Amino acid sequence: MTTSTFRTLGNKGRLVDQVVDEIQSMVVSGKLAPGMKLPPERELAEQIGVSRTVIREAVQILVTKGLLDTKHGVGTVVCQASNAHFTESLNLLLLTHGVTLDDLHHVRAILEVENARLAALQATREDISGLCQLLTEMETVKTDAKAFADKDAEFHTALAKTSHNPLMIVLLDSIREPMQEIRLSVSQYSDLFATVMPDHAAIVEQVAAGDPEGAQQAMRAHLDHARSIQEEFLAQYTDTRDENPH
Repeated sequence: MTTSTFRTLGNKGRLVDQVVDEIQSMVVSGKLAPGMKLPPERELAEQIGVSRTVIREAVQILVTKGLLDTKHGVGTVVCQASNAHFTESLNLLLLTHGVTLDDLHHVRAILEVENARLAALQATREDISGLCQLLTEMETVKTDAKAFADKDAEFHTALAKTSHNPLMIVLLDSIREPMQEIRLSVSQYSDLFATVMPDHAAIVEQVAAGDPEGAQQAMRAHLDHARSIQEEFLAQYTDTRDENPH
């Protein structure tokens, strides 16, 4: 890495923010590639024209964002971008803002119905083969509530990837954790498998047929069934809790 890699920053505005923006833009543009090691703190401060304290604070912010990682004995390294930090932050937001079951259902209806349409338009043979394999695996674990819930989540993640829209994948992945908690909470529902498996098969059938409207209808029906199951199960749970308050 040459001394001309980084621009010297002026003294206007908050220097820490300027350093963060500068390094972040270099990571996003590819000028700083994953695995690349930044110069030592003192050298980096000299190149950019700021104090080591500013560099230290900026690096910490970028580590929190998941763009950099500091390793003892190695230094500061550029990270491979992933969805993890985004989804962790959004999951925390969901937990702290009292998101309801209705809120999640509305978001799923917006995202997953459209995702099914995109999947029908974009799916490759490999995508469809993968979805069919997941249907088989769901059938195999139908008597194991936890395993079935995991495969259910895996199916919806695979369908998101079938859209070949990276932003759709990130958005759907962001609600995977709260949805998984719901799937686990209703996993003991007696007719769960008999209700949702035909739905999943219908979605794959429409995607494989390349029918975007049919895929939307199949997904919408699945979400309606899932919502009904959740409402019925939660009503039963509430009744049981009221009868046994202690």
